[in-house]
This record gives sequence, structure tokens and C-alpha cells, in this order.
Amino acid sequence: MTSSASRCDLHHSIISIVSLDRTIAQEPYCHPTADSPESVKADGSWRCEDSFGMNGVTHDRWSASQRLELHFWKNWTKAAPYQGLDVPKYWSEELPRFGCSKDLFTNRRVLDIGCGPVGLIHFIDNAAERIRVDPLLLQYESRMTLQGPQLSLAGLGESLPLAPESVDIAICFNALDHMQDPDAALAEIRRVLRPGGTLLLMIHSFPKWARPFFWVDRLHPHHWTAPAFVAQVGSTFKVERSETVRRRFDVPVSKWILPSSWKYLAGNLVVASTYVRAQK
Repeated sequence: MTSSASRCDLHHSIISIVSLDRTIAQEPYCHPTADSPESVKADGSWRCEDSFGMNGVTHDRWSASQRLELHFWKNWTKAAPYQGLDVPKYWSEELPRFGCSKDLFTNRRVLDIGCGPVGLIHFIDNAAERIRVDPLLLQYESRMTLQGPQLSLAGLGESLPLAPESVDIAICFNALDHMQDPDAALAEIRRVLRPGGTLLLMIHSFPKWARPFFWVDRLHPHHWTAPAFVAQVGSTFKVERSETVRRRFDVPVSKWILPSSWKYLAGNLVVASTYVRAQK
């Protein structure tokens, strides 16, 4: 994945997806460059001043997490917390965490970065235009379709193929901690947002005491405490609202014995959800 400061030549492999009557090409994945070999650590992190900061990771580390992400989405409806999940209801309950309602999107050009196959962008049909960007978009077997004016891009949050100041609202829900370089992604979001535009962010956050155990979580390249995350967003945007709530994975008692449920039970002890609404 590329950062806003490090571009790749377009003669490499290009990712694209057809959107209605147009095809948009995105830049290829490419390796970050560290300042020196010593700056690449054994766990794959680089430029790493603090585990709670917005640090990039190596291409190999990020690619490994993307493979796990794709595996999750191929099987997610079988996981105990998501069996029978009412997805529209889920999103209707998540929006108030940002202090807003669906009306926020009326007649706006809305971008969803890291949308997954069933992201919020699929449920805001009152927008003037919907744009979804996800590096795995072509590979999701069960991705939802978008009706009306829309643009679907298999691309990177660190290198958005959009014009400056071209979107009104940007959504990045449970995605920034999956990216190779979150700092670069935040800079790109700021670039494409119009002045006064709104950013809706959510990540899973953790207590600082859990830091020695982060290596266990190979799905997420990045982990933050809630205060550190809000402060970092505030260095690029004006934070209007933030809220952190304990994350609850509902696992029936009858399935506690299953190894596939153990990570969710452990998550109930340490994982929180941090919601941030910010303005450019």
C-alpha cells in the first residue's frame, strides 16, 4: 500500500472495478520505504515511536492481515456474534454514536473508505452520490450492490483516486486500524473532503495494559487507546464529538466451548469501540 508521500509508477499492476458506465483505475500496492533497515522491527512495524501512534507497517505485515480479513468476510455469518445479525438495524443503532442521523447524508456526496461488503454506505440511499473504496472489494463474494449514482473502487485509503475537495462526508468505520499507513490515509481523507466536510471514524480501542498482547491479533496491524486515537485525529481535523463504549460480542453460552468463540470472549474483556466525528 502506498502513502501520500510515496507514489508508485503506474506501469505496475493496476486494480480497477467497473462502476456503472465508467472504470476507475487505482494505483498498485507498493512497499513503504523506511529510513533505514534498523527501523523495520521483528513484528513488521516501521517508523514506530509508539504502538498507539499512527505508524506504518511493512507490506508483508499488511498483506498478511488482508488475507485474514478476506477469510473473515468469507465466513463471518458463521461466527457466533454475527449469526442472524440484522445488518440494517445494526447500522441504525451505530449512527447515533456519532451524534447524527441518516439525514446527515441527504443530497451529499458520501465516501466510505474500507467499506467491506456490507458497510454503512450501502444503507444511506438518500445521498446524492455514494462512493465506496476498499482494497478487497473485487474479492468479496457477498458484497452488496449500490443503486443510483455510485462509484465503486478497489483501491487504497492512502491513495484515493478522487479530486481534492470533492466529497462532503467521509466514513471510515472499523477500517483505519486495518490500513498499512493510517497517517497517510487521514491526510488523504482531509485532501478529498470539502471545507467544512464531515468525517465519521470508528476503531476498536484497547486499554494500555493490553499492549503486551497485541502481537496475538494478526488481523489488525494497529492498536490504540481511545485518548491517543482521538488526539491523533485532532491533529488533522477538528474533533466535534467522541465516544468510547465497551464492545460486546454476544456469544451463546452453548458455544463458549468452541475455539472459534474464544477470541470474542477475550475481546469482551478488553475491546472498546471509539467513535469520532470530526470536521475539516
